[in-house]
Amino acid sequence: MQWRMWMVLLVVLMGGALSGDAAAAVPEARRDTAAGTAVWALTEAGGIGARRDAGGAGASDTSGSLPVPADFVAVMGYRPVRVGDGWGAPDGACSAPTGPTRYGFADACRAHDLGYDLLRYAARTGEPLGPWAREAVDAAFGRALADRCAALDGALGCRAVAAVYHGVVVANSWRQDWRDPRPEPALPWILLASALTLAPVVVEAVCRVLRQRNE
Repeated sequence: MQWRMWMVLLVVLMGGALSGDAAAAVPEARRDTAAGTAVWALTEAGGIGARRDAGGAGASDTSGSLPVPADFVAVMGYRPVRVGDGWGAPDGACSAPTGPTRYGFADACRAHDLGYDLLRYAARTGEPLGPWAREAVDAAFGRALADRCAALDGALGCRAVAAVYHGVVVANSWRQDWRDPRPEPALPWILLASALTLAPVVVEAVCRVLRQRNE
């Protein structure tokens, strides 16, 4: 469909516009740390956007606590809280100026923020997790958005806006070589903020035009 082609083009253009600040060395993958265990629990074993067929203990159990590292609260300054069926950052939010959107992406964004904070925690404590962890957090974010749209009967507008939100996140992670998120020069963030501001608005407008033509 036309909107899908437009979306792919948007992500490619944004990725090119925002590229150029990747690190020369990518940390070795670490999965056997406390932070790695927490990322797995958040993304694969019952958190927001978790794989329901992940298998293993707790794969579909969201009643327990998230196994965050013992000093996570001291290092990051907060304790994860329940958001929907999973966990998230208490002050987390969708970073786009358009916010959680009318489709209600707030829980997915708060879980994604927690995932990124686990990556930051790992880097600050000297045990960076490597690309697998950021890929897992971004993938869980995409699944959470898809689950939200499915709960709304798969509305075309919801799927389109979710694709843009997820696409922007993945493009930025690729640009940063899938390292832990970190502060950067202002210009890339200005471009990213502009993309986040305009993309969902444009996509919703395109979807309205397509719906009107099909009526």
